[in-house]
Amino acid sequence: MKLDKAEKRAIAIFASLFVVFLGLTVACIIRWRVDNTQEFTTKITVEDRPANKEEKNNTKVTEFVAMEKTKSWPSEDTNGKTIIGAEYDGTVYNNSGKSIVNWSMTIYMPIGKDGRPVEGTIDSSWNGDYTNNGDSITFLPADYLERIPKDENKTFGYVLYAPNGLDFTDFEIRGYYETYLFEYPEFWISAGGLVIWLIWLLAWLFNNFRTRKLRRQKEHDEKIIEETMQVFAGFIDAKDEYTKGHSTRVSFYSQKIAKRMGFSDEEIKMVGYMGLMHDCGKIAIPDGILNKKGPLTEEEREIIKQHTVKGGQMLENFTSLPGIRDGALYHHERYDGKGYPQGLIGKEIPLYARIINVADAFDAMNSDRVYRNRLPKAKILFELRTNAGTQFDPEIVEYMIAMYQEGKI
Repeated sequence: MKLDKAEKRAIAIFASLFVVFLGLTVACIIRWRVDNTQEFTTKITVEDRPANKEEKNNTKVTEFVAMEKTKSWPSEDTNGKTIIGAEYDGTVYNNSGKSIVNWSMTIYMPIGKDGRPVEGTIDSSWNGDYTNNGDSITFLPADYLERIPKDENKTFGYVLYAPNGLDFTDFEIRGYYETYLFEYPEFWISAGGLVIWLIWLLAWLFNNFRTRKLRRQKEHDEKIIEETMQVFAGFIDAKDEYTKGHSTRVSFYSQKIAKRMGFSDEEIKMVGYMGLMHDCGKIAIPDGILNKKGPLTEEEREIIKQHTVKGGQMLENFTSLPGIRDGALYHHERYDGKGYPQGLIGKEIPLYARIINVADAFDAMNSDRVYRNRLPKAKILFELRTNAGTQFDPEIVEYMIAMYQEGKI
């Protein structure tokens, strides 16, 4: 399937937009993957501790840990020394605005009077694994606590024995913020763009399919018209034994002139149709006059001149090609006003008819006839130049002269 310039341009635009939206999507996915693999660390110290329980969900830190002693009892260690056993219950609050996943926490032991971390022994614990490092406790949450949704909290705790009751205030949380593609503006821009792109593409494909179908139908119709005109032109030329192939050649020369003048493809095609039909009125001229061997009488010349009027009448209702009758009716008008049938002057003569007038005269001089051979090139050029401004439109005839001299016709 051959593509025209407009189709190639449209496809290039579609491809460019697709690359842009695809690139934006890929960039968004990369950013999302990176954001989900960037570990964060939040330290919570005594200064971050809220004044009361009601402030825990309003703390300025995005992740907050609160831990308190809920029970305590005296006990003895293996050396008989008095120690305090206590149950410590903690809560992790997530105020970050995003869910937290794959997190862990370090619980720092309080500092004693000697300036060193207090030693303690974990007796039992829940909701995860606890490792006592001496100066801190590492907490790894159980599987069911690995995700803390935004604005929610998770609990943990243990029973610990120490020389005295402890107040845990310093913590460190490590983890990852869970993000989703739809949270990024780029995602909606790229997704919306791709949807619009797809709708536009489908609409263009549908419209292009319909346009191509109409174009094929038009080309088919034009082919029928052209073939019909070619057949009819053959009938015309067959009727006049002196001008075999004349209509086809006039059509060809007329199109060459129109192209040289910068006409559009449609205009060039129209000039060609007019050239094929310019002598259609000869069908109505008696054969005895049209093919008379000897000189014509004045009356016979007047009858032959009527082929322009007859042709105009024959094509008057050919409305599918507006203006096609002008070629048949006015191709014998002269630029100086001495032509027929109406004696139009200069630009009063339709442009296409002025083109056919030059092409018709050129073919008459450049063709072999029963009664004479074609004229020499120099003679033809002399006649074209001499009759510029009288018989021919001086601007149009110059195009014919230039093409003839260049060997283009």
